[in-house]
Amino acid sequence: MHPEHTAAGNELKRGCGRAAELIAQHSSWRERLGILRRAPHSAVPRLVLASFASLPPAVEAVRCEIATPDRYEDGLTELAAYLSRPTPVIPAERRGLEDLLAYQRNSSGTIGMGDLLFLHAFVNVLAPDRVVEIGTLSGFSAAVIADAVAQHQRPESESVVVDTIDLSQRCLTDQKKPVGFEIPQLVTHLSSRIRVHAGQDARYVEQIARAGELQLVFIDADHQHPRPTLDLIRVSRFVRPGGWVVVHDIDLGSLGERMRAAGTPFDYGAPFGAQWLFEAWPFEKISGGNIGALRLPSHVRDLVPFALAMLRIPSELEPIPTRRTLEAFFAAVVDLM
Repeated sequence: MHPEHTAAGNELKRGCGRAAELIAQHSSWRERLGILRRAPHSAVPRLVLASFASLPPAVEAVRCEIATPDRYEDGLTELAAYLSRPTPVIPAERRGLEDLLAYQRNSSGTIGMGDLLFLHAFVNVLAPDRVVEIGTLSGFSAAVIADAVAQHQRPESESVVVDTIDLSQRCLTDQKKPVGFEIPQLVTHLSSRIRVHAGQDARYVEQIARAGELQLVFIDADHQHPRPTLDLIRVSRFVRPGGWVVVHDIDLGSLGERMRAAGTPFDYGAPFGAQWLFEAWPFEKISGGNIGALRLPSHVRDLVPFALAMLRIPSELEPIPTRRTLEAFFAAVVDLM
């Protein structure tokens, strides 16, 4: 192994799996500089310095898996302790969550039960005024988030609780229907407080949020590397310092490998983008199984060396989308600087 590879690998070695190995394999000075060929010329000197900057040591994720409904209250308590927040009071009547769980059991177009419970509990503990979601699909996860946010607001409130953004106009799992089509039936009483922004990507956040405003963003869009990292970089300026980004499908790539090994078909592919992002994250993180929360650093510019390190992992996209994504990636990174 090249000596530079060894040094780079040590930066991210502990607890970040295959992502660290891939970063280490592509960390020679030639590869680092070669990545910058798509960067704006005026920004190259600063990006070169950031590309060779030391990364914070990777940390092990705190684990808080809420696999079944009877674990929900314990999960709330664990998350509250980790986030240094009071444990939310569980109402005797949990109709919204129970309805969402019942729907999840009988539908194939939803997030998994453990993902649903973790997402709901995390939002419940953090108690944000509003959440932005990247990747709407049918609207199920937006409904989950809305139910958790609304628990901390007055019943008569009419403020927006979720802004959900999707690049597509039609739902990937049912092309005859628009993105977010399930929201009115899932949370009828909250549907007017969920805004669906179809035909937009993560750049649209600047139209609906101020810099440093948001407590939480949920990312569940294109999982092909490096697009999950690009989405995170794009939204990070609008999250308050030390705020959180929840990422879905952080075990999707490995799950796909296990299913292929067992001869089981996988309908929508199993890219590693979200998994590599979570594995390599060098700041605080909480794993809920196939879903995880990433805490942003106090200064978003501290994300720049990490973002450039992620670009050392080969893209999962085809060549033309890769070039376009790299150009967008560097534009987003420059905005952080």
